[in-house]
Amino acid sequence: MPNYLITGNAATIFPTLNHFGILWVSNSESLEIPKRYPYSGMWGEIISTHLLEQEHFPMPRKLDMVWLSIVERAFYSVEADLPTEQLEKLWEQSDPVTGEPLFTHIVVGMAPYGQAAVWLRGFNKSVLVSWLQGEEAEVDMEDFMPTNPTVTLDENCDFYINNDERVLENLKRNGLPPRKLFDRMMAQYCYRLVPLFEHWQPDEDVKWRKHDNTEEKIPVLDHVYVSRYDGTHHKIADDTLTGHHVAGRPERIALAWHTGKSEWTAYLFLDEELSASIFERLYGAHRDTHMDILIHCDPEKRHYELALFRYGMQQPYLLPENCYQVIVFKNQFEHYRSDNYDQPGGAWVW
Repeated sequence: MPNYLITGNAATIFPTLNHFGILWVSNSESLEIPKRYPYSGMWGEIISTHLLEQEHFPMPRKLDMVWLSIVERAFYSVEADLPTEQLEKLWEQSDPVTGEPLFTHIVVGMAPYGQAAVWLRGFNKSVLVSWLQGEEAEVDMEDFMPTNPTVTLDENCDFYINNDERVLENLKRNGLPPRKLFDRMMAQYCYRLVPLFEHWQPDEDVKWRKHDNTEEKIPVLDHVYVSRYDGTHHKIADDTLTGHHVAGRPERIALAWHTGKSEWTAYLFLDEELSASIFERLYGAHRDTHMDILIHCDPEKRHYELALFRYGMQQPYLLPENCYQVIVFKNQFEHYRSDNYDQPGGAWVW
């Protein structure tokens, strides 16, 4: 039987409080999702861990949960079966380098408007296994806060909103999130990442030229990493990302390569709103269409491009420059940053 840990999760600017959360492993046995005051952090990441009294449990079969969406001042409930067979198969995966189990945690995310996510997560990889829709629920505040039964719902929510500048500022600036915000973030598409190291020729009809095999220092790809808007990430140097797979839209892509003895790393940050509209337009209703995300690189000329391409297109669709930001390091020293780069210090640290 698997040996896993459990954690709850909510996005930083949309914190939640868990009234109760149960993962049923059988009709008579269940595990509790640990409480945190509040859940708030990076979407999909490990926020709090429940230390189980026993080491081994079967994979859960059902999720039963009620939580408070603080910014909405509303309770939601979800009760749904989980894909137990898929969870079991994924749990059997091991790291191709270390041989250690690939996953360590079951993460349960709580989003606005009663939406909930379930991920399997490890240090190097996470996978979305369920995206669920709950419904609004009525909860008595005396039951929710039995140690302080006189506190009202508004007082409770105001306390957490006013004590987090990020939440308060976002509410003042943007109000409540659009109802389709998380559906858009969690949308799954079929694509692969295709890094291309070629010569950029801005004055030629054919802008990109392949390296000649006679060249002494041809860039050689070492690995590709990615984190996605659906709360998943992949930090394993295998061929999974360069084959077509179903996943959320990339949020951040890291490329590492070498030319001779020089080591290079490039980090690309995609704009959520712009990339979402481009994906929706090019895929349309057919998200299972095989698409290539082309990552063109010429480090010598400091030129980098992102494009989408599928069978039947006359040429790749070049993403506009304002759709992504780039920073590149050579031998650990900054070599290039795009004019629009405004990520906080250390944003490239994984």
